[in-house]
Amino acid sequence: MSKKLANFAQKRWISCSSNSFNMYDPRVFREPVSNVQELRKPLDVDDERNFLFLKAMKSDATPVFYRDSVIDKLIRVCTKDGEKETSRKNVLSALEIIKRRQYKAWAKANDEEKKSIELDPFVIAKKGIKNCHPLMKLQGVTRGGTTYQVPFPIEEPEAEFRAMKMMRDICRVRAKHGETHFKDILATELLAASQNEGSTITAKQELHKTCEANRAYAHYRA
Repeated sequence: MSKKLANFAQKRWISCSSNSFNMYDPRVFREPVSNVQELRKPLDVDDERNFLFLKAMKSDATPVFYRDSVIDKLIRVCTKDGEKETSRKNVLSALEIIKRRQYKAWAKANDEEKKSIELDPFVIAKKGIKNCHPLMKLQGVTRGGTTYQVPFPIEEPEAEFRAMKMMRDICRVRAKHGETHFKDILATELLAASQNEGSTITAKQELHKTCEANRAYAHYRA
């Protein structure tokens, strides 16, 4: 009986391997190249990609000049009720507003000040989101019937998502109160965050203060 159980367990282990659920056989497929500079370079003679297949490229990794993975993620985070095109229009309109504001500031500045003014809205938006990345997060841990808000370190992808989510929620609250349109508020927040200012930066600092106040519960992480 034990021998049959051992054989059954071995079969189950083989059938549950990662390759069984992977549509891309690692012996046949390789990762695609998403960098424009790398695409322009010819492949080496001994490169495996000369005679093997490449995996399908993700839509947000397409190497075209008008697509950016961070902006695409911001569009997905700002999507509400499945209206992704509306979210895309708002985010791209916010980038256009940033471009116009920066160009006006650049036109009024002198030669020395013009060197320090960034005109690329994609660079400004990514810098603003990067400045909003939290370093810690609060997570509920129950001990003895009591739930404690324990500070945990946070990984880079989750920090990026939380930064976008904080900025989105702040913009939605202000737009709901009728201050102005969502795209205008988002442009203002991205510009302010690129200079380490604004409501999203304040929200991040408040989160860090709360994590610092709850550091006594850090031993509950395990």
